[in-house]
Amino acid sequence: MKLLHLSFLMFAALHLDAAENRVTTIIESARATVGTDSALNNLVTVQMSGTIKPAEPELPSAHIRLIARKPCSQRLEVRVDNMIETTLLKGKSGCIIQSKPDETNPCSQLRMMTAEEIRRMAFNTRQLFNFYREDFDNNESVSYQGIEPRRGVRCHKLVYAYLDGLTTTRYFSVDNKKLVSIVTDKGVESVEIGSQTVNGIKFPRQIEYYQAEKLLHTLVLETIEVNKPLKVGVFTIPTIQKNKVDTQPGVISRSSNTLGASTPRVISNSQK
Repeated sequence: MKLLHLSFLMFAALHLDAAENRVTTIIESARATVGTDSALNNLVTVQMSGTIKPAEPELPSAHIRLIARKPCSQRLEVRVDNMIETTLLKGKSGCIIQSKPDETNPCSQLRMMTAEEIRRMAFNTRQLFNFYREDFDNNESVSYQGIEPRRGVRCHKLVYAYLDGLTTTRYFSVDNKKLVSIVTDKGVESVEIGSQTVNGIKFPRQIEYYQAEKLLHTLVLETIEVNKPLKVGVFTIPTIQKNKVDTQPGVISRSSNTLGASTPRVISNSQK
């Protein structure tokens, strides 16, 4: 009986090793379609700008600018008409600023991000630099879920999971090893279209977002820069000077400088 039990444990260990080796092979093969290990591992900063085009024609487009630095800093500006929403993340702190810089008397509204918002934005930031590898530093694991069709392609299905329940599912083509799609734990699927190479790294030209197989919007990436110097203070979380806050709750006047002089000025489209 002891011999049988020992044999079972040895078989289970071999099976686990085989599964881990398969996951590693799939991930490393997929990374090789994006760039060399040297190019991917040496990515420290990325700056992107583009346009979000909703599937519904009556909805307005949005212009975005994303700046990220390894390991966990990100600035995301989204402009719709004359409204700009800037989301800032620096380590474990973050805030959201809404502003209307084109108005005669512009003002900004600032609120600190919730713990859940920070958690998800930090996850998003880390994924920009991991290129399919699991986030070892934050106890993310990957499990192989077999082969299944996705968007007409036979795919390896990998499920990435954190201990707190945050999961992501990635589908990689069995044939050409490339990423086919990503599905979040909220059921939103992203599909990369086309490619553009920057400093030896392939980025998509467009990313389509779906939910329940319905197209939500398309992100068109117009410019991408990697490892370029960043403006000092680009990720700085503003401080509120209570003695200068306007009487209207939550509204901060730009003229009162309550967002602090270290906060980088948001550049409108006409100034770029």
